[in-house]
Amino acid sequence: MSYQILLCSEKLSVMGEYIQHFFNAQCVACTDDLKDLLTTGDYRAVVIDCSSLAYSLMTCTSSGLALGKQLDLPVIVIADQCSLADKLEAYQNGCDDIIDLATNKDEACARITKSIFHRIANEQLNNRLELATETARNAMVDNSDLGANIQFLLAVHECDNLDQLGQQLFVTLERYGLKCSLQMRSSLGVKNMEAHGMSKDLESQLLYQLKNTDRYIDFGARTICNYDRVSLLIKNMPVDDADKYGAIKDNTFHLLQGLNARIHSLEDRHTLIEERECLRKLSKDINTVMNCVKARYQDVMQSIMNEVDLSTSMLQDRVPHLALIESDEAFIDGVVERLIGTTNNVFSEGLKVDEIFMRLEMSLETSLHALDEHPELAGASKSPRPPSSSVDLF
Repeated sequence: MSYQILLCSEKLSVMGEYIQHFFNAQCVACTDDLKDLLTTGDYRAVVIDCSSLAYSLMTCTSSGLALGKQLDLPVIVIADQCSLADKLEAYQNGCDDIIDLATNKDEACARITKSIFHRIANEQLNNRLELATETARNAMVDNSDLGANIQFLLAVHECDNLDQLGQQLFVTLERYGLKCSLQMRSSLGVKNMEAHGMSKDLESQLLYQLKNTDRYIDFGARTICNYDRVSLLIKNMPVDDADKYGAIKDNTFHLLQGLNARIHSLEDRHTLIEERECLRKLSKDINTVMNCVKARYQDVMQSIMNEVDLSTSMLQDRVPHLALIESDEAFIDGVVERLIGTTNNVFSEGLKVDEIFMRLEMSLETSLHALDEHPELAGASKSPRPPSSSVDLF
């Protein structure tokens, strides 16, 4: 593959003529003519032939070197005689290579091609470096966003109500520079919030009316994000930056997911607290009933025992005076003994009833203890407010 080059010389040397033929190069007489050609054509290198003894190396090449540096092109000089000082000065001013006339012509063409390849490789390397830098910068931003999101998802588990949840979200949204309105809907109520903690009526109405529409609703620089129990109105979306626009949508989606999950958790926690209070009241009512039953049961048992004793004593006192025959007395004695035995059996069954009551009481206490030890209720008040709908059994 042949590359276009510009050849600058007032009088071409034999080396210059060979290079012109090899590259089919366009030739100009002086460096002042280079600028117009370089800015209009796709040239890969500038070759300055100053091999004539009439020209000084640096006199011929200074403007060409400056132009090559400006356009980021390799400048190769063909020289007949030049001192070490001239070579150092040329190199310092940006000369890519100096080719002596004694050099083989094909080698000279190869060195020019090599200089072109070096410049192309440097361009590709710079492009890759810029791409890698941009990728690293984006990765750092993404990692920073990911860290902020993870911190938010960890922090929401420490929130005990909707106000704390909303403030935690606004703290995380601050790093994105977003102005937002938030609405959270749950069995605990509907909470509308701005960053300062209060609500705005118009934004609250919009969020509630659009909560069951699309996941994202874009209008101008505003976007509404809906996710189950949560809606977020972003008021300053970066519509001119597509990458940042998409990143904000992705990150807010994950934040709303975590917020929604905690709302469900708070609802479950509230339900558990109400169930615990209902169970406490149920246990108290059952204990009251059991105590009443036990007291009445003891009274009944005592009354039965007293009546059996009284009836037995009365029969024993009266039977000898009734002039009954021996078989009749034996029958009455059998009936009395049977009554006493049956009564004792009833009392034995009554002991089993007491045992059942005790087991029921222990089961209720175990359930209450398990509720008290529940992770979601561990931080709840020992004497929480009464549930909204208490159950009155008695």
